[in-house]
Amino acid sequence: MRDSIQIRPAQPGDAEVAAVLLYSAYTHIHVTYPLPEEHESGWIERLEHFCRQDGNRFSYQNIQVAEQGSEVVGLVLSFGGREEVRLNGAVGSWLAREAQDDEWYVDALAVFSNWGRKGIGTRLMQHADWQARQHHYPKIALHVAQGNKEALDLYTHLHYVVTQQTFLYQRPHIRMVKTVENWEQGNDGTQRTQRRSQ
Repeated sequence: MRDSIQIRPAQPGDAEVAAVLLYSAYTHIHVTYPLPEEHESGWIERLEHFCRQDGNRFSYQNIQVAEQGSEVVGLVLSFGGREEVRLNGAVGSWLAREAQDDEWYVDALAVFSNWGRKGIGTRLMQHADWQARQHHYPKIALHVAQGNKEALDLYTHLHYVVTQQTFLYQRPHIRMVKTVENWEQGNDGTQRTQRRSQ
């Protein structure tokens, strides 16, 4: 089962299903696809619109999807902290600054509820780790809603450490950070391979 899940970069054609998964991540509601009509909202339509576009926080360019056969069953949305201001600016001024410049930031992780507990979230998070290394970020950060025990347990298992309690969009969140193993500093000529272990 585990081996039949493929992780790949999202495409504009994934926007409809990706918007539903992002909605699930941001509202902490477990969903299946297609969504029952009572869950449909203008927010999903807006997410779908931005997901199809280039160069914004919710763009398909920042999303990796987990696929079983040809069916998208989960996603992770992540980007470099140095890009966040530009990505947010393409969406609107209501977005908070969540990442620091030296962090790869996991903005959303979601798996459809009927695909839960199969290791898909872990696989997606491992892919985010790989992206952080590829882009030479020494740390990965995320926020998890306070009380989301399932997510907290997953991130703790993956060696994320709680750094602070905070509020995001009027809701209490926990900020978690992880040091990237074997990250490489690039482009400035210093320390090509610096091993990190903690």
